[in-house]
Amino acid sequence: MTAKETAAYINTLAAFCGPRDLPGLTPQAIATVTGNPQVDLLVLFGGSILCGGDVLAQAMRSGAAKHYMVVGGAGHTTESLRRTVHEACPDIMTEGLTEAQLFSRYIAHKYGLQVELLEQKSTNCGNNVTFCLDLLRQKGLAPQSIILMQDATMQRRMEAGFRKYLPHTTLLNFAAYQVEVCAHGNELVYKTPPAGMWSIQHYLTLLLGELS
Repeated sequence: MTAKETAAYINTLAAFCGPRDLPGLTPQAIATVTGNPQVDLLVLFGGSILCGGDVLAQAMRSGAAKHYMVVGGAGHTTESLRRTVHEACPDIMTEGLTEAQLFSRYIAHKYGLQVELLEQKSTNCGNNVTFCLDLLRQKGLAPQSIILMQDATMQRRMEAGFRKYLPHTTLLNFAAYQVEVCAHGNELVYKTPPAGMWSIQHYLTLLLGELS
């Protein structure tokens, strides 16, 4: 198999794992799909790479949702996020911070925005779902429409978890990034890597881990 063929297969798998159900996160784009300019809740999950924070900030500025949440304690992606946040914003001391804290501080530092809800106990995708719902109940919130934003490799799995518990809620996917892998000679490279993007090898490991 050539590198070009391998890249095409990777991009096909990535497109399946990381869907976006909306053309964008503006009120106009949301209205074309839902009929309303806002959803009740937009959630960013801490497994995302750094650019997820930028996408969330843009959504907040455009007024995409009534409430915003970041979900994530400490798990297998946390240390990488700590490094990339500190590299992007050296003033942020990231040691010991949860994923929710990391994104919250990054968005506050770079954009001057405050995320309303932070869930800081979850350590995996299953916890992400149940602890997110626990926090919503604690706050007296029962959203009927939710945009889920996760790392593109785990987006479809995250949606499946929420559908198990919220079968009657409108759930919309918006993977934190979309990236194209291409061949450069015999090597695989990113065409335009987003901020904080995984190494090619780790990206492939994450994608292949979703096959089961």
